[in-house]
Amino acid sequence: MKRLFITAACMISLAAGALAGSPMAEIKTTTDKVLASLNDPKVQGDDKKAQRIGLVQKAMDTRFAWEESARACLGRHWAKLSPGQKTEFIKLFSQFLEETYAQKIATYYGELDHIAYQGEKIIQDSGTDYAQVKILLTTKSNVDHPVEYRMQKNAAGDWKVYDVIIEGVSLVKNYRDQFDAIIAKSGYDGLIQEIKAKKPASPDLR
Repeated sequence: MKRLFITAACMISLAAGALAGSPMAEIKTTTDKVLASLNDPKVQGDDKKAQRIGLVQKAMDTRFAWEESARACLGRHWAKLSPGQKTEFIKLFSQFLEETYAQKIATYYGELDHIAYQGEKIIQDSGTDYAQVKILLTTKSNVDHPVEYRMQKNAAGDWKVYDVIIEGVSLVKNYRDQFDAIIAKSGYDGLIQEIKAKKPASPDLR
């Protein structure tokens, strides 16, 4: 339960679009926007949960660098895929994350007390701008959780998230390790079938 809340809370911070600016400024702006949406009286109550989930899913789609994240999660296996398989995997992987974490955000966002924005670091590599943004999530029970976003500036000048480090654990590495094990046992087709079979309520692949 703790792990699900931390992941959901950190996803809140990236789940919306923003005007181009510094990486940390974009994270803060998007956090304020998505929390305002979730706290809107019009979408409160159990009967409005589907609406809250939809808001988060739409917002996540604009902030996440799905192709970069999917490629990183597959690691060495990515180069072996055909263009069609890559397109399929990006779509499937993004839908899986959206469905899984949007439900958690819609359920647990009320446990978040405040977010401290601790700093950013911008790195240029081979003509591409990357950034690391560190924040500290504090729950209403006064427990702190450090989170770091790994971001990349796209051609339009927007900062997109491709990895999230939660208490020292990389979301990308976590999935890559799981995907490696599944592919070693069942092949790429086995991985696709397993992801398709997963439901947001499943405790696996998180």
